[in-house]
Amino acid sequence: MKRYILAAGISSALLLSACSGTSTEEQLDAVLKETFDAEKDYRDTQSEMEKLESSEQEKFETIMALTQEEQEEVKTNAEEAIASVDERLELLETEKSSMGSAEEAFQEIDTVIEETEDEAMKDDLTALKTKMHERFDAHADFAAAYEGLAAEQKELYEMLSDEETELQVLQEKTAAVNDMNQEVQNAVTVFNEKTEQFNEMKNNLIEKLNADNE
Repeated sequence: MKRYILAAGISSALLLSACSGTSTEEQLDAVLKETFDAEKDYRDTQSEMEKLESSEQEKFETIMALTQEEQEEVKTNAEEAIASVDERLELLETEKSSMGSAEEAFQEIDTVIEETEDEAMKDDLTALKTKMHERFDAHADFAAAYEGLAAEQKELYEMLSDEETELQVLQEKTAAVNDMNQEVQNAVTVFNEKTEQFNEMKNNLIEKLNADNE
């Protein structure tokens, strides 16, 4: 099983120039900071997910190295692997909730767009909004694929713990897990790309806003 590392998230370095009143700069700054804070639980789950995935991979390799005479040890490792999957799914729920809170916080970008008088800036802010929603959608796709993978993995571990499971059945389930592995990896790639694109757009927009205030 591969380890799936999502991008760290939206970058926190806003550093907008100081200005008076409820300017576009200050409004955008507030929205981005609130969104960043809402993603804290998402960021925190990443290292825990990585540890579980790494440990689970070791258990899987141990199972595959054991013989039929060591079936009790196979069962023990399989049960631990199943418990690990459940723990990962709990972390995924925390991650999904965090991203949901971030999406809700980011909705305030609509107010910033509405109250911005500069048409070019409106276009830039709208593009930023679109990119962020693409990112949220990409995370939802990742979560759905990850849940599908987890279900396949649990079934594989259960089959491995049953000494009556035929080799062909195991091979077919392993192939299904590998297919889902690739689907999850593809989703991770898309999410990371959307995150990087958002951060780049955000940084360029902040530079433009700061330049306008100089």
